[in-house]
Amino acid sequence: MAVAKTARVVGTERMGPDTMVLDLCAAEPLGFVGGQYLILDSRIVLPSGKAVKRAYSFLTSDAEQVHFQLAVKRIPDGLGSAFVHGLETGTDIWFSGPWGKFFPREGASGRTLILATDTGITAALGLLHATRFAQLLPQTLLIWLRASPDYFLPAEFVRTHVPADCGEMRIEAIPAIGHPERIPHARAILRQVMSQGDLAQAFIAGDGIVNQVLLDELAAAGVTVNKDNVESFFNMPKKSA
Repeated sequence: MAVAKTARVVGTERMGPDTMVLDLCAAEPLGFVGGQYLILDSRIVLPSGKAVKRAYSFLTSDAEQVHFQLAVKRIPDGLGSAFVHGLETGTDIWFSGPWGKFFPREGASGRTLILATDTGITAALGLLHATRFAQLLPQTLLIWLRASPDYFLPAEFVRTHVPADCGEMRIEAIPAIGHPERIPHARAILRQVMSQGDLAQAFIAGDGIVNQVLLDELAAAGVTVNKDNVESFFNMPKKSA
């Protein structure tokens, strides 16, 4: 059973109509690696008895294990995100974690792609700030695909949170979630990246349906990838029996 941990909200910042960035101070060092996430417990319990819990990626560097940031998009009728957007400075949150294996293996090297769709940019930024990722930064290409310029986090916020040593960053448009051209568009971008040289590793975060297609593309091209290279935020792939 996961051990409950606590952190205090020490600052909040609204970015646009539906995004909240929280600055938090944990009661004890978290022990997380950049790219991992926590599961926040809203302490709301549905009539069915199910607790409302939501996963959010650590946005900031794992060089700092007490103070950290989360960025949360308000989801229409979403109890979890509504709870977060109602938090004020001085209040406490409860969570478990860190969770996940979205980080490079020890000793990884070579050309690296991080491709994030939608809110998956938070996992991508956390990954870039992992201490163990530092040696990969000069040969890393970060691509963030979002449906509109005002989606989730401002481009300038994202750019300023990308480490200066990162080799290249691109922010591009992609058809909206569920659009029939969304997957072909993402596939075309990946193929264009692969046409420019071999990839030693790749990491994909965001839309689960897009993630699975791109993971298959990478594997077919001979890139060493597995499910740990993927972090799906929604449109979760079905678990095999």
